[in-house]
Amino acid sequence: MTGFFRDQEVFEHLERGHMPALIEEKAGTGQGAVRAWSAGCSTGEEAYSMAMMIDRAVRSVSPNMHIEVFGTDVSEDSCRTARKGVYGGEKIESLPVDIRDGYFEKEGRSWKVTSRLRSLVRFAAHDLFTSAPYSHLDLIMCRNVMIHFEHEVRDEVIANFHRSLQDRGLLVLGKSEAMTGPLEHLFELVEPRCKIYRKRHQK
Repeated sequence: MTGFFRDQEVFEHLERGHMPALIEEKAGTGQGAVRAWSAGCSTGEEAYSMAMMIDRAVRSVSPNMHIEVFGTDVSEDSCRTARKGVYGGEKIESLPVDIRDGYFEKEGRSWKVTSRLRSLVRFAAHDLFTSAPYSHLDLIMCRNVMIHFEHEVRDEVIANFHRSLQDRGLLVLGKSEAMTGPLEHLFELVEPRCKIYRKRHQK
């Protein structure tokens, strides 16, 4: 079952360490946007969680930095639900109060993402077996999607992610997934427990 900030430890590592460092580096080189992709976003919870996490990190480091988050799923129905941004109380009421009140509005018995949060995220149907639709990304999350893929297909998807990431961009896989094979040397495993990888600088 999907939910907001699923595997909270992953988001904590990103928000407290990796994203502030990445944002500071981008700000220092005059880059004005953080771009992230939730690949296999289901009904949107992960993509919105990424946007909230990045927004909090940006506010603490470089408030003028623009944020672009893309959420894709093979199911257009899931993307349609994600665009609405309306979720049952059981998914929202367990969130910390500052996150709940800062990014959601009560709507009857449900909660709806604020217009500001919604403006940070774009959803589109996409099949991971085709070319990646985005480039110059700083962060990609694809968790527990490729676990049942054949090795050759998984390597092809990871190669697409590699091409989509900027140098030193981050790729997050599911905790039960691992990168092996010929593409492993293209990434550095920076958080083994959370399966957070960094794209190596390409000379």
